Amino acid sequence: MDLRRDDPYEAYDQFDFDVPVLDDGDVFARVVVRALELVESAKIVTQAVTSLPAGPVAGELFPAVPVGEVAVHTEAPRGEVLYYIKSDGGDQPARVRVRTPTFMNMPTVRQMVLGQSLSDLGLIQASIDPCYSCTDR
Repeated sequence: MDLRRDDPYEAYDQFDFDVPVLDDGDVFARVVVRALELVESAKIVTQAVTSLPAGPVAGELFPAVPVGEVAVHTEAPRGEVLYYIKSDGGDQPARVRVRTPTFMNMPTVRQMVLGQSLSDLGLIQASIDPCYSCTDR
């Protein structure tokens, strides 16, 4: 699953890119997929830059924020990031919550390490590219 393809936002529906997937779920496969994702990211950036219209950038820098709440998800290098923002109409959010991919990916390590040697555990855990500070919210 890749939100840029499966639930496109911004201009992602205008770009041609593949979502790398391998059938193997081992560390090597995760490294290869990450490398292939870099290639696809470069394709997206190239398409985005070459499709930019000429002229000045226009837009309000600090638009008024209406009262309400919103939840959006975006694709990140480690997976889906979920943002929740609540506004009371002021110049600062009343509440902000972020669910990071590492929060969802960390529990999978338990299954990955079953039956593996102790010397491989660090590499297996590192293969999900955890960001522990992201989960400490």
